[in-house]
Amino acid sequence: MTEKEVKELGFELSNSYTHNQYNTNRYKKGCLQVEFTYEGKKMVHSDLMVLALDVHPISIDELKTLCGILLKKTA
Repeated sequence: MTEKEVKELGFELSNSYTHNQYNTNRYKKGCLQVEFTYEGKKMVHSDLMVLALDVHPISIDELKTLCGILLKKTA
């Protein structure tokens, strides 16, 4: 995933900061935030954060999709 790709999905840059030898760019769209962290020019990781959600109805198919995405195991 690249910053260009998340921008194309409508995410907007909300913060950019430096910490130690790293630089992080944070993008936000609704309750989703995606961060890209670089060491120099090399991206070392990207992270997804789901912020507080308003309560709303959900179907079983939507719940299955979310579980498949948000609860997947990482290596």
